Amino acid sequence: MPELPEVERARRLIQDSLKGYKIKSVDAKEDKIVYTGGTDHAEFAKEVEGRTITGCERKGKMFWLTLSGDGRLPVMHFGMTGMVQLKGQEPTWYRRRPKETSNVWPPKPGSVSDEPRSLAFIDARRLGRLRLVPHPVLSHPPLSQLGFDPILSHPTLDEFKDLLAKKKGTVKGWAMILYQSRLHPSTPIPSLTEENLQTLHHWIRKVPEVAVGVNADSKFFPEDWLFRWRWGKGKKHDAMAKKAKAGLKGSWDPPVEVKKEGRGGGGGGDDENGGEDITPQGVDFLALPDGSPATITFIEVGGRTTAVVKELQKMPEGVDIKPKVSKGGKGGKGGGGGSTGGKAATGGRKRKPKHDEVSELAVSSLLSDNEAESSLSEEEEVVAPSKTTPRQKAAAAKMVKAEEPSPAKKVSVD
Repeated sequence: MPELPEVERARRLIQDSLKGYKIKSVDAKEDKIVYTGGTDHAEFAKEVEGRTITGCERKGKMFWLTLSGDGRLPVMHFGMTGMVQLKGQEPTWYRRRPKETSNVWPPKPGSVSDEPRSLAFIDARRLGRLRLVPHPVLSHPPLSQLGFDPILSHPTLDEFKDLLAKKKGTVKGWAMILYQSRLHPSTPIPSLTEENLQTLHHWIRKVPEVAVGVNADSKFFPEDWLFRWRWGKGKKHDAMAKKAKAGLKGSWDPPVEVKKEGRGGGGGGDDENGGEDITPQGVDFLALPDGSPATITFIEVGGRTTAVVKELQKMPEGVDIKPKVSKGGKGGKGGGGGSTGGKAATGGRKRKPKHDEVSELAVSSLLSDNEAESSLSEEEEVVAPSKTTPRQKAAAAKMVKAEEPSPAKKVSVD
């Protein structure tokens, strides 16, 4: 799903390409899920049409257009599959998925001209959000409820410790930078040592900083990032690691887009579904410090699957929690239900996280399979239940019927 670096890339695209342009028209499709905060599609379009784009700003994973005039400002959140696309350019991919293509005919670069430009907010799964928020947006929900931004306002180590002092639950429910921090995702927050806190504080800023530095292009992420190896449940990595352990030679193909016919789904992972291969070129496996292949396993924490390198990501001394091993991917066997580790860390009682727990960190989850918490409000938070309810089955059937997902918003500017 799009994370902080991908949102920053979208912000830069809008800032660099549309600043100074006047919004001529807005093609807003009716959608009672995507449009939120008391705003509908018609009101959204009416409020922004005719105003000039003066910039684009971001905090965490939310971003918004700054516009001329006294009206409210459009605030956007990508959810799990959202992106923006400027007509004639590639969309702001997180990682290209099956059947995702783009016809590229580059618009004229440079400053504001008479040539019209079109921007689309795209979200096939409709988990993104569009709303209108009064100026200044940082003083109003949901932006006012967000915690610090690791790029814009990273706290000092002491401030960071204070934020964690009263937290409970697992570390994955609060931060996603765990592989580089050498922390097991099921580690209870109260069990973190002084060394753990210092390491986590460092990597929470460093990882998104590096990703933003390469404009969120995952093919340029460091080769030792778990992000490069965890796709497809690590099956490709496992095969090459076994060859290496057996003394056999193997090599990767260069990162290319792989396409397969048919619809993706089930628990096979994105690579098997024809997603973009982002494994490092010329490197056979994720290596441990001694050069041997790492062992990538997948566990469930709070009902969500996450990748773990068991040789490096350890529980603090004295903590004995055995997380549930995931046997399949999203929607596959073993993909649902709660986590043994998550229950142990929270006293065995499931509860919906509060705003301050959800939003303390709006950081990149570059190093684990799923985002633990989003910066959506409580009523918008998508919670994966252990059983499918009749209402959810009906909603799923309705989504399957919609063969052609349409963009939630198109803005034409000139």
